[in-house]
Amino acid sequence: MCSRSWIRVWLVTCGLLIVACGGRESEAENTASFPPGALTFTRDIAPIIFENCSGCHRPGEAGPFSLLTYAEIANRGQLIATVIESRYMPPWLPEPIGEPFAEQRRLSDREIDMITQWVEEGVAEGDQADVPPTPEWTEGWQLGEPDLVIQMTDPFTLPAEGGDVFRNFAVPIPLSETKYVRAFEFRPGNARLVHHARILFDTTVGSRERDQADPLPGFKSSMLLDEVFDPDGHWIGWTPGKQPAMRGEDMAWRLDPGTDMVLEMHLLPTGKPEVIQSSMGLFFTDQVPKRIPAILRLGSKAMDIAPGDDNYAVTDTYQLPVAVEVLNVYAHAHYLGKRMEGWAVLPDGTRKDLLLIKQWDFDWQDEYRYEKPVALPAGSQLMMKFTFDNSASNVRNPFSPPVRVTYGWETSREMADLWFQVLPATLLDLGKLTDDFGKKERRAQMDGYEKQLQ
Repeated sequence: MCSRSWIRVWLVTCGLLIVACGGRESEAENTASFPPGALTFTRDIAPIIFENCSGCHRPGEAGPFSLLTYAEIANRGQLIATVIESRYMPPWLPEPIGEPFAEQRRLSDREIDMITQWVEEGVAEGDQADVPPTPEWTEGWQLGEPDLVIQMTDPFTLPAEGGDVFRNFAVPIPLSETKYVRAFEFRPGNARLVHHARILFDTTVGSRERDQADPLPGFKSSMLLDEVFDPDGHWIGWTPGKQPAMRGEDMAWRLDPGTDMVLEMHLLPTGKPEVIQSSMGLFFTDQVPKRIPAILRLGSKAMDIAPGDDNYAVTDTYQLPVAVEVLNVYAHAHYLGKRMEGWAVLPDGTRKDLLLIKQWDFDWQDEYRYEKPVALPAGSQLMMKFTFDNSASNVRNPFSPPVRVTYGWETSREMADLWFQVLPATLLDLGKLTDDFGKKERRAQMDGYEKQLQ
């Protein structure tokens, strides 16, 4: 339960965000109440908190307070019950429909009922003989010692006050020959400050020159999309709670000499000056990748949301020219985002639900990996629909009163992107897919340029 903002927690405890979250729906399990007084911390509640919350709520991690002992958990019992009832915590946006995701951070209705009843009945401690061992976490690198560690050249001091800070840091990668990366592990250095980090790469000197021209470490100007890129059909990023994973050697991504890593960081002031110096560990393989995925984006770059419009919709579709397996999905919008839906329609008309987020929350965007790759035959259509709320009733609206909002990377503007990582069966199919999808992307770019000219 990694709280990212005390203001957000205050809103939750005041009941404002519970309305926005819409409460929770019944899941297919027994959620009947337990006998009065039957629930205790040591036997019933500690296992739930240790497994789902303590990983972030412990010293040195993103959570603003620790949840490791009975006293720490009982003292915040009402807050815990409130944020799990609204499903603000643990941070997991997708609904449990359609194709299941791996590594879900979602409490069951039964677990929520247990914690809620335990709090309402007075947070009974129970018999010490029942309490499970306090979890132990691996200190340092979770995947073992990396083959190469890259670190921000200079530490950056985040001011004590002010709004969210978006800053980019160009970091040279010391390579003398091409390497293939099987896994990465990002270490924020000061996790409490980092809302999220996106990791891009630049084979030009553009990002480095912008970094050097700025008197402070990093640079704040927008990056040109033809300079920075995601590697070989992979997106590389970090959000609180995200665990590194060692993937198969046959899907490693290529990293060439002369490449700079570019950290795109969203940082949150804490009320005092804070220093951050992030690093990333890379794990190499000698095996040249045999399977190369592709990234497909659905969405619009011609958005134009009128002030007061509380149900602006963006829809898009793409028909696959080749068969693919869908590996991951990543949805992105800013503060006006409301509901997100992605699905596929097979050639025979069968629908496969791929993502449903009923209440978007910019604070907890993440990528979601399917438990099993989702097979889609050639001719299948990928489809999406996002809705946006640009009314005064949207408590996250950055403008009061609302103003016209168009497409843009700045968080005061909006985006509607649904990204799929897909794996074609052969390199020949990858080429066909890349060429075909490139036409769609060029049309989307032209639509965006026309809207900007208007």
